[in-house]
Amino acid sequence: MDDWSAPTRAENDALRAQIDSMLDTFNTEKAVLLDAQSHATELVSVWSADGLVRVSGTIAGVSEVHISADAFKKTTPESLGSSVTEAISELSRRTAQTQQQALGPLSGSMPDLSDLVPGAPSMKDLIAQLTPPPPPLPEPVVEAPERLVDDTDDDEGDYFRNRTYLR
Repeated sequence: MDDWSAPTRAENDALRAQIDSMLDTFNTEKAVLLDAQSHATELVSVWSADGLVRVSGTIAGVSEVHISADAFKKTTPESLGSSVTEAISELSRRTAQTQQQALGPLSGSMPDLSDLVPGAPSMKDLIAQLTPPPPPLPEPVVEAPERLVDDTDDDEGDYFRNRTYLR
């Protein structure tokens, strides 16, 4: 019985050390995930380049859009719309970057569950789904062409404008 117990004990000790190492890595990654979760609730605020629009939100989305009080005096509706789009795009980019930084330490430090158990879900795939690439910058807004005025309605408009309704 002593002949085969020595190799078995050594194999058992090696397996125990491997499991202890995996548990330590799991606890470290769990702490990273909890930290990432706290980053997900952090409020991020971004101003547009012209300083007229401030957008605030988290990884979950936009929670507030603030437009400067004198925005309508300083710009056109088209430019203001572009400023809102710019600020929202920058907010999206920054929150995606924060998420990628928070989940970055999880990549590659531990064998994936699907590597150990065939058919098991992959943590690497889950993390990839949680960290989509930042959205592309929006294309510049092309101003709408001016509407053509229909002259036939003008005669009818004059009729109603010049007529008295109360008799």
